[in-house]
Amino acid sequence: MSDPWLLIEVLDGPVSASEWRHAHAGALIDAAIADRAVRWSWQVRSRGVAFEIVFRTERIRDEFCSRLSVKAALDAVPDPRYGLNVVPGGGD
Repeated sequence: MSDPWLLIEVLDGPVSASEWRHAHAGALIDAAIADRAVRWSWQVRSRGVAFEIVFRTERIRDEFCSRLSVKAALDAVPDPRYGLNVVPGGGD
């Protein structure tokens, strides 16, 4: 059984995804720490950024997703219609 993870991909829009990351990374990392994430990492991609977080349980992952600070960050992506992909995975 693998640890549950979450991948948040943000694409460039009217502003770059890197600018979005600069504005919202602190809130996402604070939420990950508060929810006892096992590890997290940022990746710069050709058209945006990706934030991958690994949790101990699916319940903890879901609590992270339901945090108001996480929802606010995701609502603020540069292209809310086509520029956000949230993929949960792992666990059983």
